[in-house]
Amino acid sequence: MYNHVTDDVVKKLEDIVGTDYVTTSEPLRHSYMARGIMGLEAVLPEAIIRPLNAREVSQILVLANEKRIPVTPAAGGLSGGFALPAIEPGGIYMDMTRMDGLEVDTENRVMVVEPGLKSGDAWRIFKTKYPEWAPPIPDGAPPAATVLGDAIERGFSLVTGVYGPQADLIMGLEVVLPTGEIFRTGSWALPGAKPYYRWGPGPNPDGLFLGSQGSMGIITKAAIKMVPHPHHKTVVAFGGQNWEDIIIPAWEISKHEMGISERTVMVQGGNWPLVMTRWPKTNVPLDYKFYEKIGISEYWMNYEIWAWSEKELEFTISEIEKIYKNYEKEHNTECPRQELHPKQVASRLKKPNKIAIPYSLWQAGYLFITWYVPWMESPACMTEYCAKMEEYGFPPTMWVASIDHARQAIVMPIVCFDITEEGIFEKIEKFNRETTRSFLKKGWLNYRPDPFVHAPETFSRTPEYYKMLVKFRKVLDPNLILHPGRLAIPWESVTDLPYPSTEGD
Repeated sequence: MYNHVTDDVVKKLEDIVGTDYVTTSEPLRHSYMARGIMGLEAVLPEAIIRPLNAREVSQILVLANEKRIPVTPAAGGLSGGFALPAIEPGGIYMDMTRMDGLEVDTENRVMVVEPGLKSGDAWRIFKTKYPEWAPPIPDGAPPAATVLGDAIERGFSLVTGVYGPQADLIMGLEVVLPTGEIFRTGSWALPGAKPYYRWGPGPNPDGLFLGSQGSMGIITKAAIKMVPHPHHKTVVAFGGQNWEDIIIPAWEISKHEMGISERTVMVQGGNWPLVMTRWPKTNVPLDYKFYEKIGISEYWMNYEIWAWSEKELEFTISEIEKIYKNYEKEHNTECPRQELHPKQVASRLKKPNKIAIPYSLWQAGYLFITWYVPWMESPACMTEYCAKMEEYGFPPTMWVASIDHARQAIVMPIVCFDITEEGIFEKIEKFNRETTRSFLKKGWLNYRPDPFVHAPETFSRTPEYYKMLVKFRKVLDPNLILHPGRLAIPWESVTDLPYPSTEGD
């Protein structure tokens, strides 16, 4: 029931933002589809538009409703995969990068960011003007990834190990609804008030927009907590013989929330195949025994430590070492401290860094799939995942990180593949569906769902939750014009295929 972008629509879009900020150029439209790393489905947009403010965003959505044309908002487009609607026609792609404002309130320890503010720019501004504070930028993503995009997708920041998912730091949102209405959440809803209180004058609706992948509304500003920035830092790493050897000690450390683990702002680890993805393609040693020879354990966990003094730093390291020694003794195993080169430490402490971007050893094909699981269940998740990756012929490349003092784990297999292999995308989808069905039975949740696998498989097991989301969606977006593809709510707005169910599992 959607319509195409016509010349008349293009003219009206130009009237809203100016002729310089609308294009239907085919090469430029294709360029927006080449950035994703967390999704494989996409449809070419018919027009690109670059608004400057919430008022222009509102006018664009009013026009899209009038013409019944789908709209996809995106900024960096680097951490959420192919953000384009997985439907025909591709509609209007709303590039938010012109909206790159930043306001800093050191008194209330809040920063207000617009969608286009890049992590690299935020870090540079804070380092220069506010060195005692740090913006919670996404960790592992490239400098062009956006602060707001990571926050509203409940993403992974450089302090997630202590403060929880990025969305937990949000204090208020400015939202343009699909109908064009503009409102704010939290104390921000009161004219003239600062975003100092998240919950506002009544029930807080911000949860409808966090994690919605752009399907409920377009967020044009977010007030996000800043965090203190101690400058005594280091990274220590410990190895292990299996996944339990890196997960259980990290859990023991993270339970010390006062005095030790609040200084371990980032706790993340992986395995030998993950190390390989960091090497330039021409230098990659294909024999895993190479790493054993140079003292890198098959499994390892990094601890990035921030402290206010060298004394605090040394105390934290010594306490971590004690916990590992106790674990080794109790479990009759070895978890050696990994000898990190100063360049390795400096590289890890550099922000933004690119730890989540593999090199193209596998012919540039890689897909991030991410799951939230209880921390102590993550070894079972990773063991099953790695076995299934090898069964399908993928290297068992695995990454895991602590969320909020190891209350949850974020488990991320990186599917590395040869994009020229015949039938590769069908194989990936089959692998994805098989693991998804197994994990959902165990109560684990996918993060940033795929529209044709994770979303329908999850919602088929949570029918009441799905029905509620559809009701909210239709209230906020009666014409279903906004970003209709990613979460598949409702399913019929995405495809004519029958809705997946649990039958036959």
